[in-house]
Amino acid sequence: MPLKSGFRSLASVEDALDMFLGSLEPLNRVEMVSLEEAGERVLAADVRAPRDVPHYDRSAMDGYAVVASDTFGSGKDAGVILKLTSKDSIVSGECRQVHTGSPIPEGADAVVMLEYTEAAGDGVEVLAQVSPGQNIGLKGEDVRKGDIVFREGRLLKPSDVGLLASMGLTEVAVYAKPRVLIIPTGEEIVPRGVEPAPGQMNESNGVMNYLYVKRFGGVPTVHGIVSDVKEELAAALDEGASYDLIVTTGGSSVGKRDLIAEVLASKGTVLVHGVAIKPGKPVALGLVDAGGKRTPIVCLPGYPAACAVDSMVFVDPAVKKLGHMPPAAYRTQKAILTRKIYSEAGYRTYTRVSVEEGRATPLRTKGAGVLSSISRADGYVITPPDVEGHEAGEEVEVTFLE
Repeated sequence: MPLKSGFRSLASVEDALDMFLGSLEPLNRVEMVSLEEAGERVLAADVRAPRDVPHYDRSAMDGYAVVASDTFGSGKDAGVILKLTSKDSIVSGECRQVHTGSPIPEGADAVVMLEYTEAAGDGVEVLAQVSPGQNIGLKGEDVRKGDIVFREGRLLKPSDVGLLASMGLTEVAVYAKPRVLIIPTGEEIVPRGVEPAPGQMNESNGVMNYLYVKRFGGVPTVHGIVSDVKEELAAALDEGASYDLIVTTGGSSVGKRDLIAEVLASKGTVLVHGVAIKPGKPVALGLVDAGGKRTPIVCLPGYPAACAVDSMVFVDPAVKKLGHMPPAAYRTQKAILTRKIYSEAGYRTYTRVSVEEGRATPLRTKGAGVLSSISRADGYVITPPDVEGHEAGEEVEVTFLE
């Protein structure tokens, strides 16, 4: 049963996400990027090895390439002396000096490490025995030509990119990052750099969400401030239709000046308006019909702390689904509460806490406009709807969303 409030009802966080993300289709745009730009990008096609890695038999150590059977029975007290040669091939009784990565001369089948040898005139005394294949990296032992090295959909790590580079690749096909238009709204906000009059405040949600979207994996653009005028809001949503995702800040509640949900209803579909989350209840989710396409939109509250939480809860998974990226895996830590956390039944509550030496101290837990509590917080204690708070001394899980 949805909760009642100033809204007609409140959806659960899970239902809101299911409904919204279920309306999104991952983007099919593909681009070629250099390997230097490929880290944390998602492959748009399988990658097959164009050659063996390594593409030749190579020494894994500094030392001497030998015929392994020549060393059998040798040791530090009874070495075997081999003739040193510089030829590209050796026969029994000979050895050739090699370095890590050097090609193995024809006829050799092992490498004796340098520290197990001593100079002996024009030869080398080997003081350890080696078996065939020892200290040699064989051609294709890492990757075989034609093997599928990585599948489509893989989020590339730096080590993945290193492997691609080792195969001689210089670029790779990846899915394009979602383009996100961020629209700050409200007649009370003024640009940064302008001294605000009483009743005004400098715009901060736009730049905050710009950085969040970059972290989430999108390409953000911040629109100019739009006043609480239906026609201006509608025009801004029309501009947003050329993007992959629209994010608005402010005007999402149910007051007289909160117009964004009404404008969205006239321009498309409101899927959700009002979610059982604190802070962040006034969030709206929907689709804008314009420019011959349906563009998803997240309407964030104007209160900065609520805006930040809703951005992490709703904008992040939307960007990741559009961009073929895996869901975020946030770090967590167990900690002991220094004082009680209060929460309201039926709401998923995000309580900001500082963490020090395994102890979590709640910061200001009321006031969705208190952005400083977000900045000072190390993480969040996320209280589910069926739990009413946590007592001091209780062990809780802290989630590090930032």
